[in-house]
Amino acid sequence: MADFAELVEKYKTRKKDTLIDSVTCGLSYADHVAVDLGLIEDAGVLDVITTAAPFAVIAVTEEMQVIMGKKTGRAGLSDGLQRMMKTGTAMGIGAIAASLAGPVAAVPAAVGTRVLIKNYQNKALLSLRVKDRLERLRALRRRQEEKAFLYEAARPMLPGGMEYLDA
Repeated sequence: MADFAELVEKYKTRKKDTLIDSVTCGLSYADHVAVDLGLIEDAGVLDVITTAAPFAVIAVTEEMQVIMGKKTGRAGLSDGLQRMMKTGTAMGIGAIAASLAGPVAAVPAAVGTRVLIKNYQNKALLSLRVKDRLERLRALRRRQEEKAFLYEAARPMLPGGMEYLDA
């Protein structure tokens, strides 16, 4: 079981992933805003690049974690798929917001959705971790009680007036 310092470091790196994913998700809509404001010309290629960019960033960062030995291949694949699903959902919400309120609304909707999904996931996982740790504590208590019972039964009887001293 990880100690407190290891858990803190693990969650700090997760916050970086959320920030990176939220920024790339928001940037995928920034080109639409820039085209509408007349800052850049609509080139078509830019649409494809900015739509694929968040997923490419996720794939590259997860693969780097695997290459550097910080994650197993299976964990990297699982984490990458989860991140891509959250980002895809956020981009979908951004597209809906863009169609309803214009491209300017897409950026905050996409970034906000991505952050809200991550916060919800963290709270849900925290609940599961607390539940699992409580169950482990109960199991340890039961085991300790069983050992105490067996230990008491294994002691030889003492003559009258004498008793064992427990430390």
